[in-house]
Amino acid sequence: MWLDDGRTGEGWTDETVRDYKSNISRFLLWCANEQVEEVGELTPWDIELFRQDRQNDTVRSGEKIAPSTLRGSMMTLKQFVDYLVRIGGVDDEVGEAAAEAVPTLSKEDATSDDMLNAEDALALLDYYRNSARDRATDRHVVLEILWHTGCRRGGIRALDLEDYHPEERTLTFVNRPESGTRLKRGDDGERTVLLSPTVCEVIDEYIARERYQKRDEYGREPLLSFRQDRPSVATIQSKSYLATQPCVYRECPHGERPRECLFRERTHSSKCPSSRSPHAVRTGSITWHRDRGVPIEETATRVNATADTIEKYYDKADADQELERRRQYTENLDITEN
Repeated sequence: MWLDDGRTGEGWTDETVRDYKSNISRFLLWCANEQVEEVGELTPWDIELFRQDRQNDTVRSGEKIAPSTLRGSMMTLKQFVDYLVRIGGVDDEVGEAAAEAVPTLSKEDATSDDMLNAEDALALLDYYRNSARDRATDRHVVLEILWHTGCRRGGIRALDLEDYHPEERTLTFVNRPESGTRLKRGDDGERTVLLSPTVCEVIDEYIARERYQKRDEYGREPLLSFRQDRPSVATIQSKSYLATQPCVYRECPHGERPRECLFRERTHSSKCPSSRSPHAVRTGSITWHRDRGVPIEETATRVNATADTIEKYYDKADADQELERRRQYTENLDITEN
């Protein structure tokens, strides 16, 4: 009921619904283990116990989950409990406890350092572009578009064949909620971005050789069409993980043999310590755009984010990178110079 209410009342995208469902499933499993069978049985104490258990969860490296992950999990629970309070399913005290359980993050904790560095992106794209076997494959074209447009995984999934204009060298992101591809920011997410000739050549080859000639359930022709008609966001995610594994162009930095490595399989690709998600590629792309001198306002429009959001969450420039960005303006700055 809560997810349906969010979809119809708040306009949540399918991707948002999937994320919330995944997050809240942890809480539902916890309730089952604690023998909490009805929402009316929930108490503030249950909320606190779940927060502590979630805080002590570990990730694939054996470390505790990141503070930002804990905040996301508890924020989802708060939204769920707010809905339960609204419909009279739980007491107000439970809603207050859920609100208090959402941690406040420091500036450092609020951002994730997980990103695809420009150096690694260059090495990967150089390999794909010069590979007789892997050039213009689905993994290659996903990485090219993610890196050069800084789009979200839902954005690349929403692209239709007609949204690509090779003569103008552009991609147009269009909000089409009535046919299953609502953009993250709705109509505000619509924009047209310019591509380099090299990126267009890769897309052209992909369309000519690799793309499946299929329509989706709404009769639309997706730009990226793999074995299925329009790929799911999970498929885009796995393509990104596989495309960014360093063993595609050099020896594995973790001592594994690629032909025997379990992480080379689609269902386990996210477990590779060096693989990167679409979000990490987007973060690296935004930082790269800024390092290349693209003004923050122009970067924001291209990647569909606000300048404040880019500064707070995405731009990962260190002190040296910030210096180089200012160099053209300050290198010869002197009061005696005109």
